[in-house]
Amino acid sequence: MKLKYRWIFMSLSILILLFFSLYTGEHIFYIGLGIIISIIIFAAITNIWVLFDFKYLQEISPRKADKGQKAVLTIQIHNDKPFIYPIIKIRYLLPKSVLTGAVREQTLSILPFRYGEVREEFLCELRGHYPLGIVSVEVADIFGLFRFSMDMTKKYYHHLPVLSVYPRVIPLRFLPLPLTQEEGLQKNQLFKTNETAVLSDIRQYIYGDPLNKIHWKATSKLQEIQVKNYEMTTQPHTLIFLETSSPAGSDLLERRQIEAQLIETSIAIINYILNKWLPVKLVVYQNGRRELSGREPQHFPPFYEYISHIAFDNPFPMHEILRIESAAFQHRGSLILIVHEISSQLFNQISIFKQSGIYPMVFLIRHPEYISNDIIKMIENLKEQNIPSFIIYSDQRLDEALETEVPV
Repeated sequence: MKLKYRWIFMSLSILILLFFSLYTGEHIFYIGLGIIISIIIFAAITNIWVLFDFKYLQEISPRKADKGQKAVLTIQIHNDKPFIYPIIKIRYLLPKSVLTGAVREQTLSILPFRYGEVREEFLCELRGHYPLGIVSVEVADIFGLFRFSMDMTKKYYHHLPVLSVYPRVIPLRFLPLPLTQEEGLQKNQLFKTNETAVLSDIRQYIYGDPLNKIHWKATSKLQEIQVKNYEMTTQPHTLIFLETSSPAGSDLLERRQIEAQLIETSIAIINYILNKWLPVKLVVYQNGRRELSGREPQHFPPFYEYISHIAFDNPFPMHEILRIESAAFQHRGSLILIVHEISSQLFNQISIFKQSGIYPMVFLIRHPEYISNDIIKMIENLKEQNIPSFIIYSDQRLDEALETEVPV
């Protein structure tokens, strides 16, 4: 029975009992009238009491997770009162709820001096910081006469636990980097040491240095572990440009999916290059120009930390950034573009770079629903120019996408 009909029934019952009580003076009608009024008062008081003394616990495990990892939100509603909670509806947020606005609901019925529990296991799909947990509560009495609700977000004591989701690091087995080599001694040294460097000086050992770099003679003389320091000579930095303008998309969830793939792709490529002991430089335009450089595996953490927190609010498209930066490009260098848009201007710039001796590579991140024939044609034309070019969908893993798309 709906709330409105219950109140109509109760109102008619009160009026009928009141009429017969006054007309006949019989105590039975007064008793019935008192019972109905007592029911209404009891229903109202218990609902108000539940809301004003609402006790709960909520926890996320773990609080920090990598993309693809599972997490659990646990909510406990405690009933320490001598009457039943017949209907208590809680509305709460999960990560997808934060992005889509679709709040989750669960209805509980809790016996006296017991607790009810809601346990939601979910997949951490997108990087970001997500406040999760209860946002509102609605209670109803056992007779279905009242429904009271409370917005928990407006309570000073209520704090939503925050889940932090970080990008995963995907190990790549192969990446078609256009390495340049010089002739003579330096080229031979490159093959022997798998390094693009020549010995410069000696420095003290740092945790993570490979054993083959230890200078044993200097170590025995100084009684401290010394390693050979190298200067980069045969391989200029691989320049990586990450597009940080806001991706196109019909809703927030689609944009966040593209952003997550841009970040994951950047991290995987940088991790691959550094693990090959090759120099890499990341250039990002966000509140100005930011540049990070590295050449060894132990240089990876600063890249990861910075890229994980990038906000995609830069107003400049990639073709404008390249127009600004192109004057500083070195010939015979490698250029990797990680973008979510490819315009005719950008296509022309990439072709010109290839003709001028620069080795470009393109990773285009797109949502599966936003792939046009023009985009496919531009990527195919780049491949025909021997420019490694890939379309990576927002729901793909980079390593799997590289296995299915082999550049010409």
